[in-house]
Amino acid sequence: MSKLRWAVLLELAKAWRLNLDVPVARIVRVFGLNSGLVYKFLRELRDDGIAREVGRGRWALRDTGKARALAEYVLETAEGSGSHEYWARSVPEVYYYIAEPPSIEWLGFPEKTLVIVDSLLQGRVDPPEGYLPVYISLRGRAWRYDWDLKVSMSLPEQSLADLLAYDPAYPAEQYIYHNLSWLNLDEVARRTNPRGLRRLSTFLAFLRTATGKQVATGFDYLRLADPAILEKRLGEYTSLVFANGVAEERRV
Repeated sequence: MSKLRWAVLLELAKAWRLNLDVPVARIVRVFGLNSGLVYKFLRELRDDGIAREVGRGRWALRDTGKARALAEYVLETAEGSGSHEYWARSVPEVYYYIAEPPSIEWLGFPEKTLVIVDSLLQGRVDPPEGYLPVYISLRGRAWRYDWDLKVSMSLPEQSLADLLAYDPAYPAEQYIYHNLSWLNLDEVARRTNPRGLRRLSTFLAFLRTATGKQVATGFDYLRLADPAILEKRLGEYTSLVFANGVAEERRV
């Protein structure tokens, strides 16, 4: 079975278990598929009495023995990756993503993994221990299916935007500090919520004050800095920035 056919059937099958339909545009985007070929396959499934269009661009499996048998077969092929097995086996990739930036091993592993879940699934899924689920609209968010990990993962700037907004325990500032050379901070700022924007701005304002180096952004992080956040995280910021030769350089 081709990757395209497997991905479409997997999303339909997982959604069927949750009594949901799936938006085809998300399948195309999340799995990186050819839109024309996806709709061609869906029409084949429709002609075979397996799937049906329930709304504009939204499809679901039919409640027939043939459709159920195919769904069960495809679901048996779903494989998880370590602690993410629940998501790989149970939840359509178009309705969630793991909010985790790449190459995080050097940061250590978080107590809980942040997962952004479509609000449609609240009450329909039961994540295991070790996850911090946040149920919100996924409109406008950036994530992709990771063919190696077998789960949906957000793009780096989206991950940091969500971590700044929803996970106060995650060392997002440390990741940002060590990856300033390539991160698009304006994109992070655009994708986060007001709380996350204040947290990002506060760290950047501290960094500028501590190092004298201005970080180029399209938003005024000095104006958006939050004294309450700075007071709470001052020790964390100081340990991070002044542990990298800044103290000696500035004779602090």
